[in-house]
Amino acid sequence: MDGQDGGAPSSPPRPSAGRPRRWAAIGLLLALLGLVAVLGVLLGTDGQRDAGPSPRVTPLAGSLVPESEIAGTWSGEGSLARCAGFDEGCPGVRSVTLTVDCSRHPCAVTPFDSRFGAPPLDVQDGRYRAAGPLPAEVAPTCDGVPTSSALWRVELSVRDGRLVGSYAESTVQGFECGATGVAWDVVLDHR
Repeated sequence: MDGQDGGAPSSPPRPSAGRPRRWAAIGLLLALLGLVAVLGVLLGTDGQRDAGPSPRVTPLAGSLVPESEIAGTWSGEGSLARCAGFDEGCPGVRSVTLTVDCSRHPCAVTPFDSRFGAPPLDVQDGRYRAAGPLPAEVAPTCDGVPTSSALWRVELSVRDGRLVGSYAESTVQGFECGATGVAWDVVLDHR
């Protein structure tokens, strides 16, 4: 008999199940946080390395101004901020012209000419945003055909009497072709 006092045989003490599970949970949490950090870096850089330092104009929240102050034609140059999915690369500098029409509310914006449409200019957090379709003549092509998903976007703030922010063009990935995206940081003056 194992037990001398007449009771049930004694069994060896069992290790506490709480401590190993706690360490496993902490390890899993740390691994998950590491994965999120790596994905954040990759998405933040579009998985590319910068070719060199370039000045960046980030669209910080600016001041909202009366519509009469943003109405009219704005023009300037943009410097390349992002280029992805193009075999031949992207132009480092782009001239940009926007026309803001505030004859109706909300204001509408047209980049370059009427082929780009005139979507409403959305105002949020001190920024002006708009998006519209790229005309077939300037849209990236896939197997020689212009992509139907091509869009342009602007995100701008008013700073020191200028429109500052970004102008971008992008396409979504299709069955035959990959996605593309290009953006320029712009500083536009009222003409």
